[in-house]
Amino acid sequence: MIESELGRPLKDIFQHFEDIPLAAASIGQVHRAQLKDGEEVVVKIQRPGIRKIIEVDLEIMLHLASLMERHLVELQVHRPVRIVQEFARILGKEIDYTIEALHIERFARQSMDDPTVYVPRIFRDTTTARVLTMEYIDGIKASDIDRIEREGLDRKIITARGADLILRQIFDYGFFHADPHPGNIFVLPDNVICYIDFGVMGSINRQTRENFADFIYTAVHQDEFRTTQMLLNLTEYDEKPEVRALEKDLTDFIGQYLYVPH
Repeated sequence: MIESELGRPLKDIFQHFEDIPLAAASIGQVHRAQLKDGEEVVVKIQRPGIRKIIEVDLEIMLHLASLMERHLVELQVHRPVRIVQEFARILGKEIDYTIEALHIERFARQSMDDPTVYVPRIFRDTTTARVLTMEYIDGIKASDIDRIEREGLDRKIITARGADLILRQIFDYGFFHADPHPGNIFVLPDNVICYIDFGVMGSINRQTRENFADFIYTAVHQDEFRTTQMLLNLTEYDEKPEVRALEKDLTDFIGQYLYVPH
């Protein structure tokens, strides 16, 4: 697979290539390697034939979603067809590793002035739609609390930086990591945060970001009327809901959860 994608024998590209995967998932697997210049890298390789498998699975899912939407009235509000279509759109990007490379480069540009974030480098000469080569990161998984403490890192700083990073991605840049589970987040020395997988990213336009910020602001200040208007601005609907009933539900929700003791 790698030789056919890159058009060269492995021995001409890598000084060393580990046959046993470092990690594996449904779409691809990751191998540790060393380039000819000594650079330590990881190589993500797409599973052979996975595109066809995904296409068939999506066709089945879309057919089932259409049946559900047509015959199960209680599920129509969830729009199962739209859900499958969105899932297909995301998967289409995830199985093209050149798109992931673009994601990494864009994320690196927006984080370049932030010393609390590290973004792995991409090696374009050895990256294609089905092979992705990036810098090897020797970090600690965010979920490995014991090791984080053994290394003398500060969990409070890491938590604060992680939360701040997510909010800045969404509200400052409108381009954010959409799969930030602990396996995709490493902690480096000096409590630096490093994402290692950029297959699933999200984007929000400026108007939506402003509407969402207004929604939070009005909810915190218990302005139920404006909170309701902001919520309607953020949602899609075929028929406008009963605004008074929605406002009452929001009032109850805000009163129940806004001042819960921490």
